[in-house]
Amino acid sequence: MTAISLRVVASIALIAAFLLPISGCGGCGFSCNDDDGVPALLTLGFSDSLPEDLKQVVIEVDAIIFQRIGAEDVVIDTFTIKEQGLSEADTFQVDLLAYRGVNQLIVIKDLELDTGTYSDVRINILTNGVNNSYVQEADDSLRKITVSGGQLKLPGLRLSSGSQVFTVEFSLAQALQHQSGSDQYLLATNGIRVENNKTDATLSGQIDSALFNSVSPCDQKADPQKGNRLYLYNGKVGQEKGRLADVFTSGSITTPPAEALAPFAVASLENNALTGSWDYSFGYLPAGDYTLAFACDTEKDNSVEYNGLIIPLPEGQVYELTLSESEKAQCNLAEGASC
Repeated sequence: MTAISLRVVASIALIAAFLLPISGCGGCGFSCNDDDGVPALLTLGFSDSLPEDLKQVVIEVDAIIFQRIGAEDVVIDTFTIKEQGLSEADTFQVDLLAYRGVNQLIVIKDLELDTGTYSDVRINILTNGVNNSYVQEADDSLRKITVSGGQLKLPGLRLSSGSQVFTVEFSLAQALQHQSGSDQYLLATNGIRVENNKTDATLSGQIDSALFNSVSPCDQKADPQKGNRLYLYNGKVGQEKGRLADVFTSGSITTPPAEALAPFAVASLENNALTGSWDYSFGYLPAGDYTLAFACDTEKDNSVEYNGLIIPLPEGQVYELTLSESEKAQCNLAEGASC
């Protein structure tokens, strides 16, 4: 399959893609299949949720590829990012931890594409060493990031006429995996998803810090501010014992219980310097039913292994909710609270 290389203008914003239509058809070698023949104008960005105790998670992107069955690939391999002082650069680096929640780095702007279904979005990442893609740990040591095949293969997009916005959401709490016995991290596609910003919702709120160390074993934590996470699950699954699980994949050595449900998304907490409150945020969520749960003993939550963590903790910190399209929902967590 032949690739078409395009030169694009990219400005900064992490994990999101925006698709805006313009008049006219053609330009990418595809036939238009919307009734009015109007193509889409694409702006692509990146966004993320924060894994704890890491200072930076930097990737160097070499190309972004849009694939369509029966048509040529559209390859974006030149980037102009004014905020980084880049002009027609062959690659760009971005610290994913700098863009959390609804914050984003726009990496492609105003790219004209024909409407229709694109089967894959592929991101080529340079992984030759810590000069390209790396993790900076809490002690400032740098660890190389690897990516299987040097490429992240993500779900595709359906582009139609009219104003559209899409987001590619990196959830590093699920996608970033420390490789035992090595000094490397693997960036996998677990938890990375593509969302339609025209219909997606957000969920945010505050959490009472009294929940950090109010029950055992959290009352033994040396630092109450460590090991606190919000887990979001698909569906209204309630508080059935053992149903709400920590992050795990099919590669877990420990077999999880048959009923164990891995989270759809994970958020850590951030102390608001202005208000002193502890805040969380989930960005770019499809509309639907969810269960939100807090746990105060999550420091050992491995992104691959089922760890059998007790969720929720404290008991009762679980909330069922329904998110509507484009809703900006809020849920504040505290003893006796409800959403």
